Amino acid sequence: MTGRWLGAVDRFRNVGYVAVAVGAGVLVPGFGSRLEPLVTPLVILLVYGSLRGWRFDEVEFASYGSLVALSLGISYVLLPLGGMRVANALLADGAVLGFAVALSVPTTVGSAIIWTRFSGGDVQLATTISIVSLLLAPVATPVVLTRLVDVRAAVPTTAILVDLLTIIVGGALLAAVVPARAVPARAVDGGSTLAILLLIYTSVAGVESAAIDGRVLAAIVVVSVLLLLLGLVATTVCGAGLRLDRARVLPLFFASSLKNLGIALLVALPFAEPLVVVAIITYYVVQQLAGAAIADAVT
Repeated sequence: MTGRWLGAVDRFRNVGYVAVAVGAGVLVPGFGSRLEPLVTPLVILLVYGSLRGWRFDEVEFASYGSLVALSLGISYVLLPLGGMRVANALLADGAVLGFAVALSVPTTVGSAIIWTRFSGGDVQLATTISIVSLLLAPVATPVVLTRLVDVRAAVPTTAILVDLLTIIVGGALLAAVVPARAVPARAVDGGSTLAILLLIYTSVAGVESAAIDGRVLAAIVVVSVLLLLLGLVATTVCGAGLRLDRARVLPLFFASSLKNLGIALLVALPFAEPLVVVAIITYYVVQQLAGAAIADAVT
């Protein structure tokens, strides 16, 4: 019995790590402000961990092209339009705007690829989709966001572009300068996991949790779960229709459904409503818990 319990704990350790990071952010938020300057370097580290195994000449463009297009359609069209119907039905005001912002941003490069790797999926596919999604963000995000909200939003397109270039170029430079053999893959995976947990902690620590209505927060969590289920159903149905194996369905789901926290918070800066940030962070945390659960369950 003890061995079975310990096996279950080990199997779902990634879920436990994410839960601990969330709990620490709520109970011990004091270090969050000190870690905020590390957010960009942490994302660069995640990009480095993803790009170090990615080779342009190894990408199967003939087979990846349709999957990249499908993922972008789910991420920038299906999820935003379908997701806003769900958000409008269950939420109001700032929380709805928060989901509009979160659904308009590109995929999160680091965790989408990390969870793909941990679940035994096609990392090359996840990386390719993530990079294309990021490169399209300066154009796609403002267009999608202004389509989702009732007023013309002041989207900082230039700031988004600068942030994206900093993250992508920084990670690419690290991947080019640091030889792959110099850093063991296990160390990269461990560092990437730690970076994700620090991002979660820093984000949660920045929220005044005591001022949030419990019922509103519960509704935000429900919407977050429903949006992930929408993405999971869409990718599963498409995967079955295209006869994709699990190794390709997993990155299709992760790269389509997991959204970039840093860019979402950047886009949210012009909006003063606290629930905008709460919705974005809650959605991100639920995504990471789902990613960790899937990675633990299939390995």
